[in-house]
Amino acid sequence: MTYLPAYIAVTAGVVLALDAAHAVLRYAATGHAPRPYSAVTDRWEEWRDAQIPPPAPPTPQALSADLRRLADEVQAVTASSRPAKALHLRAALLAYDDALLRACRELHVGTPEGARSGMSPDDRFRTESALLASGFEW
Repeated sequence: MTYLPAYIAVTAGVVLALDAAHAVLRYAATGHAPRPYSAVTDRWEEWRDAQIPPPAPPTPQALSADLRRLADEVQAVTASSRPAKALHLRAALLAYDDALLRACRELHVGTPEGARSGMSPDDRFRTESALLASGFEW
């Protein structure tokens, strides 16, 4: 009686199990599965994302509070003399721009052409003016 077919089957099973374990660990650590397993992980992610309900849209009061808080932060950084002031001001302005654009998107207010995060002062002024013209205040 020869054990060669059983040895080959067991060896192949061990190799496949180790490969699958490597794929699971890689997916857990990086979020990217190796190529043969990517179709499985893509279907898993689609199913998982379908189970999550969409978030509720923010209320105008929440948008207003965010804009007010970020505008105060921009003013505080501008008036301060702390180290790395330019970096802090850039971060505060980017956050403020994102909040402005989110308010425009949620309230269905048109934004100026080309307005995106990292706006110029003119684009920021036009975006603020469009929000104020729609009756939104912060």
